[in-house]
Amino acid sequence: MSKPVIHYFPIRGRAEVLRLAIVASGDDFDTVDVNYSEQKGDRDKYPFGQSPRLVDGDLDIVQSNTIARYLARKYNLQGKTEKEMCTVDMIMEGVESLRIKYVNLIYNDQLAEAAKEAYWKTYFDKETTTGRNGGAHIQYIANFLAKNGGQYCAGDSLTIADLCLWDVLDLHLRIFPDQIQEAYPELVKFHSEIAELPGIKEYLAGPKRLAEPNANKLG
Repeated sequence: MSKPVIHYFPIRGRAEVLRLAIVASGDDFDTVDVNYSEQKGDRDKYPFGQSPRLVDGDLDIVQSNTIARYLARKYNLQGKTEKEMCTVDMIMEGVESLRIKYVNLIYNDQLAEAAKEAYWKTYFDKETTTGRNGGAHIQYIANFLAKNGGQYCAGDSLTIADLCLWDVLDLHLRIFPDQIQEAYPELVKFHSEIAELPGIKEYLAGPKRLAEPNANKLG
């Protein structure tokens, strides 16, 4: 059987969760680099004008969260019960809300010091969870993990929600390592433990993991 093929820019970006889902399940993937003109010009392959795109057998899928949910179903990472599945979906939506804010910090604010300070205060400072943050705050997501015992976000085994949380944590640990360690040691522990899981550990240390998380080399 052929491997799933991820078509994406040669950066980690939103495709990182997809890669993690595949390798955590003991499978492997191939990649195809995509250029800007191709994804904007080929509406058959890129109907929304963007990547990632996953080709898996006769399936050809775009939209990162759609692909993530497909992989979750394929590899049994979607949760075992309806309650767990709903929790997984809620966490995925929460992570996406925070990721949108992160993308703005990276590409629009260019990681300026004043922007970083405002970002931390709005989306990470525990005292601001009741403020106007557009529903995006790491504490909201951390609450799910704590309520479930701290090892996994939902149920008693790995789900796509854990990989989404791990990825967004990984991005922020590159920017706020000391602050996150001090304010959210439980999230740092979670991040370290997920990184040691079979398949994930080898991927993170291997050549298929790309060095740059973002196209502008920030973060």
